[in-house]
Amino acid sequence: MQIRFKVYWRVWKQVAINALQIAFVNRATNALFLTGKTIRFLVMLVFLFLIKNNIRTFAGYTSDQVVVFFLVFNFIDSTTQALLRGVYSFGEQVRSGEFDFLLIKPLNPLFRILSGQPDIDDIIFLIPATIVSGYLISTLDISLSISNVLLFLLLCINSLLIAIALHILIVSIAIITTQVDGLVWLYRDLTGMGKFPISIYADLLRFALFFIIPVGFMLTVPAQVLMGIKPSIQIAGTLLVGVGSLGVSLIIWKKCLERYTSASS
Repeated sequence: MQIRFKVYWRVWKQVAINALQIAFVNRATNALFLTGKTIRFLVMLVFLFLIKNNIRTFAGYTSDQVVVFFLVFNFIDSTTQALLRGVYSFGEQVRSGEFDFLLIKPLNPLFRILSGQPDIDDIIFLIPATIVSGYLISTLDISLSISNVLLFLLLCINSLLIAIALHILIVSIAIITTQVDGLVWLYRDLTGMGKFPISIYADLLRFALFFIIPVGFMLTVPAQVLMGIKPSIQIAGTLLVGVGSLGVSLIIWKKCLERYTSASS
């Protein structure tokens, strides 16, 4: 198992190096992209500044706590997008028959689909954005402790498991429908609701965002733990959802893969 892990790590590292080389070749395009990301991040900071200075409470949370929800969402969402960008092109791989070649390779095709196109621009931008976010959180009037930070990092890993599970469901459906874009944007819209604490939504929607599409486990619970607030769902339950959702998504992936008949069919 350790040898297999090393193989996958070497493959991902080589793919990342190739993506970095492409980024250097297209320097002007990537410079524009990073400029756009910077402007978007600065606009978000201005928005958070306005929230902090003009809103005292929001659905029982202080303005500083609302800022943390935004920053945690940005960190988890950006990390997910940087690592799982390969999903975006999977529909075209199915339609063109390129997916057939992934199936005959010795590597797990799901690994190649999910991690085959890491977004170097997002990874590069994530470093300064995380540093700025960490500094801003340290200046807020919230209860921070080393134990909360460590538990938050564990829940971030759990959030990544949930994000991977949702992306596996997307590519599973794409095997049958050959469509990815609509599902990806639906995922982005639903996770975007995690910029705010899920408790602000109506009961039915709150239930759906926890137990149907687990956005609450993915975004709200880590932010609550970081601030020392009692989480909406117990931490053990949150970790169980992360592992369980990944297991269920893998079962669905295998079932959908059995129905794949290749592009030639």
